[in-house]
Amino acid sequence: MGTRLAGKVAIITGATLGLGKAAALLFAKEGASVAICDRGRTPENPQKVLKAAEDLTGEIAYKKCDVMKKEDITALVEFTLNRYGRIDVMVNNARIENPAGLLENVRLEDWEDGLFCHMTAPFLFCKAVVPSMIEQGGGSIINVSSGNALFGSPSIASYGPAKAGMINFTMSLAVTYGPYAIRANTLTPARMLTEKKLEMLKGNPAEVRRQKYVYPMGSPAQPEQVADVMLFLASDESAA
Repeated sequence: MGTRLAGKVAIITGATLGLGKAAALLFAKEGASVAICDRGRTPENPQKVLKAAEDLTGEIAYKKCDVMKKEDITALVEFTLNRYGRIDVMVNNARIENPAGLLENVRLEDWEDGLFCHMTAPFLFCKAVVPSMIEQGGGSIINVSSGNALFGSPSIASYGPAKAGMINFTMSLAVTYGPYAIRANTLTPARMLTEKKLEMLKGNPAEVRRQKYVYPMGSPAQPEQVADVMLFLASDESAA
């Protein structure tokens, strides 16, 4: 157990699987109080996270939150402030899968859903937490972008463009609120071996073989490895 986040409070969205889950458990291991959320469609997922956190230095609290709904976003921030009195770290990690294809086949509603989840929801969370961060003297915003933000694809979807927008939005946050001791950074991970990716690879041996050549280290990253970077950004070690 560590103390790198002792006394700090974090919100991590989409945190019952994958990177969000790995980060929540790591943050709690390092002494943080962490509010996590998901849409509540698979109740056993948050229960597994809460069970895994029982013996950690910090604690994890769960609240159902659909980041596609403004009122749920407001409720999660209020829940965290009422429970802990402050928010030191805001991690916008939640994502949705977007159907992709040729431009003429992309539905407007799918495009708009992707933009809302990956751009508007982070905007609303930041809008809700920044005033309290200013009042308390600082904080850290971590927006999880994607390697897809950095290159084009022959299959059109709003995911990549929205994640690219997230990078620019974060830079604006950093410039605007740096004088208030609020740091803002993005992570742009490539494929991670999350639960969903491992399930996909089980039935695709050709893709497993391809990964050995495509990824310089011979494999995609584990969520825990990316969570280590997130921990650094959340801690005072990244003050500069």
